[in-house]
Amino acid sequence: MFERYLTQIAFAKLFPDGQRKLMQTTVGIVGVGGTGSHISDLIVRMGFGKVKIVDHDTVEISNLNRQSLYDEYDIGRPKVLAAYEKLIKINREVKIIPINKKVTEENVDEILGDVDIIMDGTDSFGARGLLNRFSIEREKIFIFSAVEGSAGMAKAIIPKKTACLECIGYPTYGDSVPCSVNGLIPNVVEMAAAISVTLAVKSLLDYVEDEIVVFDSWDLSLEKVKTKINPSCKICGHRK
Repeated sequence: MFERYLTQIAFAKLFPDGQRKLMQTTVGIVGVGGTGSHISDLIVRMGFGKVKIVDHDTVEISNLNRQSLYDEYDIGRPKVLAAYEKLIKINREVKIIPINKKVTEENVDEILGDVDIIMDGTDSFGARGLLNRFSIEREKIFIFSAVEGSAGMAKAIIPKKTACLECIGYPTYGDSVPCSVNGLIPNVVEMAAAISVTLAVKSLLDYVEDEIVVFDSWDLSLEKVKTKINPSCKICGHRK
């Protein structure tokens, strides 16, 4: 069973119980576009036990330069179905559940109520705000990430232990500016995905500090900025 994961198990911080923890963990990936498709690929390759991929969109030709799970034959197809077909060929040991829906206030608990970690592959402030609130209310790890141009940021949000998006002043309502307007270099989504999956693994193994990671794939820069829970935060500040 572990032969597939020999190289990552050999990494001291994962050996040997870390891999067992991954295999017992359920991950919900909301959005399988640019960042989300790369996150899905890494999560499945690393052998997390169960993975829910959630998206309501279809594949477009403009997606193909940065969304790693799709090719020209997938254009017009639901993303979650095309993604499922690719991912199941990568690792059949992982239980992969495609959900062709948009996550809303009404269905978020039905879709994500049984997951341990929520991974952010969304592209709107409102969607991230919903996931942020839900993760705090249900005490689930939430890995936030966002990209624009060549820059991005990522943060592990752990209820009762770290600041949430509301604490740090990140917008949690409305739509963000489409990447077709401000532009997006494809390699920044891979960088965001790699950092996000690292934060997910570290969160499971209790290695995460309260900080936000800010990076730029053009400048080849990365900075970690300390954050802390705002006692007055309406989402998490009053929680003990």
